[in-house]
Amino acid sequence: MRRRVRYTPSKPSMILSLVVGVLFIIIGLFVAIPNFGLFGIVWTLIAVGITVANALPLFSDKAEYRSGMIIEEDDASPAPVNYSGRTREERLAELSDLYEKRLITREDYDRRREEILKEI
Repeated sequence: MRRRVRYTPSKPSMILSLVVGVLFIIIGLFVAIPNFGLFGIVWTLIAVGITVANALPLFSDKAEYRSGMIIEEDDASPAPVNYSGRTREERLAELSDLYEKRLITREDYDRRREEILKEI
C-alpha cells in the first residue's frame, strides 16, 4: 500500500503568501535591480515565480480552502483495525483526537464514527 501525503494551506495563508510575494517583487524592481544588476534580475524573477506558484490555488476554480494534511492511499480497502478491549467511548475519543490533529479527513471520521455507533 502506497501513501501520499499532501498539505493544503488555508486561504489566509495563501493571501499572506501573495502579499509577501508582491512585496518581494517590489523590492526587486525598485531596490535590487538598480543596485545589484544581474542579482536583482534573478531576485525579481524568483520572487515572481514563487508568488505565482503560491497565488494560483487562490484564484483557481478547484481550490480547496481547508487547511491540513490529506493522506491518500492507493489501496481502496482500509487496513483492518484491532480495537482489542477498548470501550466505545475510548474509541470515539481516540477518533476525535485523530481528526482534531488533522491526521484523518472529515469523511474518514464520519465513516468510522458511524461504524462505532452501529455497534451500540
